Amino acid sequence: MTLDAANPLAHDSALPFGLPDFAALTPAHYPPAFVAGMAEALAELDALAADPDPATAENVLDAWEASGRLLHRALTAFYVTKAVDTTDELDAIEAEFAPKLARHSDAIFLNRAYYDRLRALADRAASGAVVLDAEQRWLLADLLAAFVRNGVALEAADQDRLRDINTRLAELGTLFEQANLAARNAGAVLVTDEAELDGLTPEEVAALRQADGTFRIELVNTSQHPLLARLTRRDLRRRIFEASVTRGLGAASQGAAEPADTRDVIAELARLRAERALLLGYPHHAALVVERQCAKTTDAVAAMLGRLAPAALAQARREAEELRARFAELYPGEEFAPWDWTFVADVLRRERFDLDPATLTPYLTVDRVLAAVHDAATRLYGITFERRPDLRGHTADAEVFEVREADGTPIGLFLMDFWARPTKQGGAWMNSVVRQSGLLGHRPVVTNNCNFAPGTSTIDWDGVITMFHEFGHALHGLLASSRYPSKSGTATPRDFVELPSQVNEHWAWEPDAVIPAEFAERMRAAEAFGQGFHNFETWSAMLLDQVWHTTPPAELPASGAEVEEFEHRALASAGLAYDLIPPRYRSQYFQHIWGHGYAAAYYSYVWAEVMDADAVAWFEENGGATRANGDHFRRTILAPGGSVDAMESWRAFRGRDPEIGPLLARKGIDLGLTYDI
Repeated sequence: MTLDAANPLAHDSALPFGLPDFAALTPAHYPPAFVAGMAEALAELDALAADPDPATAENVLDAWEASGRLLHRALTAFYVTKAVDTTDELDAIEAEFAPKLARHSDAIFLNRAYYDRLRALADRAASGAVVLDAEQRWLLADLLAAFVRNGVALEAADQDRLRDINTRLAELGTLFEQANLAARNAGAVLVTDEAELDGLTPEEVAALRQADGTFRIELVNTSQHPLLARLTRRDLRRRIFEASVTRGLGAASQGAAEPADTRDVIAELARLRAERALLLGYPHHAALVVERQCAKTTDAVAAMLGRLAPAALAQARREAEELRARFAELYPGEEFAPWDWTFVADVLRRERFDLDPATLTPYLTVDRVLAAVHDAATRLYGITFERRPDLRGHTADAEVFEVREADGTPIGLFLMDFWARPTKQGGAWMNSVVRQSGLLGHRPVVTNNCNFAPGTSTIDWDGVITMFHEFGHALHGLLASSRYPSKSGTATPRDFVELPSQVNEHWAWEPDAVIPAEFAERMRAAEAFGQGFHNFETWSAMLLDQVWHTTPPAELPASGAEVEEFEHRALASAGLAYDLIPPRYRSQYFQHIWGHGYAAAYYSYVWAEVMDADAVAWFEENGGATRANGDHFRRTILAPGGSVDAMESWRAFRGRDPEIGPLLARKGIDLGLTYDI
């Protein structure tokens, strides 16, 4: 099938840096582009596999990387758009094509003839008939492993079952994403009396006001809602908390109006992932995933979480006693509950560290924070940012910036979408719209996406950290310097990709970066207060992810009705069932592991944080946020992306393996640990 030339996806965009013409794209453009793109990609692969010439890097590796460009353009534009502003039409297209795209992926990775070409190239390289450089050797080894990991060596009957599993997993992933968004929207808490919103600023109250005069509090991705820290009314805090932790449980928990129950979907997802792993020769899905991460084995992951999570629980229990004492003064005769934790903790922070949120408000406007994010990048890497109001981003609200080197050389585009909307997925994330590639001559286009309340001009400190974090991912894409697009920028192991983002968070704390130096020190001390809560909610979610993906199929929930009991047993058996602090994500709305590619890999955040804390220690030992230090981090960590082994990149940066000591100091944990990772 040939795609109509009038379709904006039929050719590379003529806009600067290959920015897709989002304004010209309509839902009707995607289905024919998907169909034509799949046909083109398969035809190109068949031609590569049938090439009679001896295997070389050019006709095996370069040709692979240059193939499938139509499909790549179409899928990138579709998913980038859908994530920020979906519609019923886009949802229907995704539901229709998810299984077709899964079948297409199987047709690629089960292509034995192309796999044989890869093996032929490896044999010729081993014999000296061809000479491959380090980047070529790395890509070749990775492709060979990927084809095996995707079933190319299986018998025909097993490949048939694998295709069926992958197709169903694609369907279920789409069902979860759509149901989870519906559950989040349906769980919003309505308030009729403005007096119930005591504790919020006038601007925050105005942002919640609806046209009919009521107030709507939207849920966020996490179990704990940020407004719980400031709302003085316990009854409203309880309503928000319970709506959050019961979303996705269906009508039984939230009434007949609740349209979304994700439990059957996730139970089937877990069972099929487990079956697929066994089919491919792995004991469980986690082993399949972690094999290609820095951790390498699930034993290594279990060893880390098994030591950190119980220590965090002990921390949290100590904090709880302190919070209960202050709570008794605030609410005499009442019982301390989960929806009180962050509120009382915030009261104690303000009292102990003399921090009035109102004094910080002038410094925390979104434009000012974004300028601080960019200023930090300029200081470290010499890059500059210029607004491009002539270019339309991936949503009409997005701001577009051209990024340049210190000498004016163009680097790429940065697109920023600040605002929440009911049609936008939750959380915050970075997308690569165009991946940098020396082979294809592509310069990068990346997005950052947040969910700040529309109608407000200021954000809280968590929002500040989120912006610095996501821009760390953006820098990984913008400052990439790889030959191959599939290995460029953030195309690294999951437990390494969070390193640049977490290191970038550090620059928010620099004196006068966002807030004046007089506040920065007190904010640091306040942030350290209550680490047990944050450590426990995050690390218990990591452990929950591991249990879901290391449990044998026969022991996984047979239906959605068993999901809650499975979760309880998983936490209880690890000694982590604590009524006052739910996991950061409960199973039924754990977007990272059911819909965002972090299945069996949510541990990545703490694994990367070990490296992050060690990296920040290196910066501090060597003079801080200097241009020379930034250039070293750029050259060794950001630029290579996934084109070399991640741990080689780390050692080139640090000169040794990561050490856990700096993380333990940051988290206030003393385990007497001496091991490295």
